[in-house]
Amino acid sequence: MIQVIAKDECCGCGACYNICAKKAISIQLDDEGFEYPVVNQDICVNCGLCQKVCPVLQYKKNDTKRSLNCDAQLGFVARNKNLEQRLVSSSGSIFPVVAEWILNQGGIIVGAAFDENFKVVHKIIENESELSLLQGSKYLQTQIDLKTFKIIRKELLTGRKVLYSGMACQVEALKSFLQKDFENLYTIDLVCMGIPSYKVWKVYLNTFFQNENIKTVNFKEKSIGWDSFVFKIETDKRVFQERGMQNLYLQSMFRSWNMRPSCFKCPFKKAVRISDFTLADAWGVSKSVPQINDNKGLSSVVIHSNKGLKLWKEIEGNLDYACVSIDEIAKGNSNLVSNKSQMGNRKLFYDILKKDPRKAFIKLCTVRKRSFLIRMLFKIKRLLCF
Repeated sequence: MIQVIAKDECCGCGACYNICAKKAISIQLDDEGFEYPVVNQDICVNCGLCQKVCPVLQYKKNDTKRSLNCDAQLGFVARNKNLEQRLVSSSGSIFPVVAEWILNQGGIIVGAAFDENFKVVHKIIENESELSLLQGSKYLQTQIDLKTFKIIRKELLTGRKVLYSGMACQVEALKSFLQKDFENLYTIDLVCMGIPSYKVWKVYLNTFFQNENIKTVNFKEKSIGWDSFVFKIETDKRVFQERGMQNLYLQSMFRSWNMRPSCFKCPFKKAVRISDFTLADAWGVSKSVPQINDNKGLSSVVIHSNKGLKLWKEIEGNLDYACVSIDEIAKGNSNLVSNKSQMGNRKLFYDILKKDPRKAFIKLCTVRKRSFLIRMLFKIKRLLCF
């Protein structure tokens, strides 16, 4: 076997790496800073398990069956009644409400957290005191490991409830790896634009926070409101705060230069998904529910399964919410159902990044002010959309 899947289709989920009993697959970082599986031909026995669990390959085979697996489709705009939790979260803070219910049932939670080097890893927690580690947006790809999927399978086989939160491709990967449905597995996928490169993130930190000890990172801090979020980093020397839309690292993502190539043709960006819940910022649709929009965070929620709906009934007393159509959610947040187009200058960005990182970010990623006429046209377009 030469490779598991074409490089530009590989989503970096690690399912193939986890399933290989012969350890013939290793994970290597490419020049752009993304992890890919590499097959050792001398060890590989051509069993085909890696392709059997590859979520992209399996999606292509089973796409027509997706609607059959989705036994409940309901849309909501919602927020956590616990303001303290909501301020820590990036949007409406629905995840911790679901997570607390699982923990109260004796279950475990698996979600994205920063490690000591501010890489993103999937962390397993068993108590509420650690829940805040899994809250908040983290615009990086989760590092591939060899233990998380296997621990989840072990816990599920004991009958313990497990809540897994990740990107749509990661939920697909977990379910492909497990090779069977578990009634005690609950999954949340997050609507995303695409997965940014850890290499670009590391270069950004080394360039603009050189010789500083970073203590905390918050990609979407809400001190000036949810709809005008702040990028915030605390170090041993200062507190750096900047409007999120002005931040150079985030601009490299918004312009698609540091996004994983497979994200431009992600097959999982559809309203019908195999997760129990899909969560997203309630952009656009928030205007239709002013009674619960206090500019401190609001989530769009799509429930896909009867299991998810039953859980929702258990936790709805902790939420303020209103029913909306899934079409409304998609209209306000197109990343639910459509891929972002790759923009120009990606190669130029990486070429300059190698030679002069500061120039790459400042020259290419600085937000340039639009003319008054263009700003008015964009404003009119937004008003017409809503």
